[in-house]
Amino acid sequence: MPHHRLPALAWIAFFILASTGRSQDSTTTSGSLDRILQEAVQQPAWRSARHQVERLTLLRDAALRKAAESDPVSDRYIITALAGPVDLVRFLGLARIVCSGKDRRAALLKEWQRENGAGRASPKPLDLTPEDLPSNALGALFGEELRPQLQNLQHDVALALREFFKPLEPMPDSIVRSLTFERAVLGLPASASTEERNKVHSWTTAMPAYLIPAVAPEKASAHPDSASALKAAGLDLRKHQDLPIILERLGTPEPQPKVTKAVPIPERRPVPAPKPGARKPVTQALPVD
Repeated sequence: MPHHRLPALAWIAFFILASTGRSQDSTTTSGSLDRILQEAVQQPAWRSARHQVERLTLLRDAALRKAAESDPVSDRYIITALAGPVDLVRFLGLARIVCSGKDRRAALLKEWQRENGAGRASPKPLDLTPEDLPSNALGALFGEELRPQLQNLQHDVALALREFFKPLEPMPDSIVRSLTFERAVLGLPASASTEERNKVHSWTTAMPAYLIPAVAPEKASAHPDSASALKAAGLDLRKHQDLPIILERLGTPEPQPKVTKAVPIPERRPVPAPKPGARKPVTQALPVD
């Protein structure tokens, strides 16, 4: 029987077994992701979905029901060692936009303009925290990679999400629940200065917050900063229209600008003026049968 038609109880059993069997491996599971998936697939709309965007919407709705700010951190977030905190609401929001066909870079630029109040007479003060733009960039990348399977409901989007997050090294509940929201999502140490607190509300880059000292200190010597950690996850920060809002797979070439070919316009010869005294040609009206 195709997996997308399994009864709800079978899905529950599947997720329980999956979570139990891999609970000791922090690189292959995330408690929050598993629970969001479990909540979404129990919805009747999951089985009746017409394409993957509808399933991404159900997942986003499940994440949206979780607290945006709480201690401990809610299931709205996946806390990773190599890509910092990921807000699933943002991640899945951009994923469904790009999966549906929107150009990834254009979608991220539009979101940046919306966040930044571009084009408004009185833009609101900027308030971007460390999970915002990285979550957008990761979600857009996932949506682009899922797009070829848009109409293929045999494709396991739950497995695709797990495989996407695996290289980012999501942290298990035992670590995430020991951290405050400020530490896990904003990346602030307990002794954060006023300057540090102001900085995390002007996070204008898709470079993730550096969380390794808090969630995996044994990796700090190998990955001393966010850029190093990101590369270990196989990702690289790129710019679009001079804005650092793109996360790309390592080795992916930059998109080539569209070249418009100039087509020569044939020279129009001037029409000579009639000679003085020349008679104009007479047109003869013909009868209509």
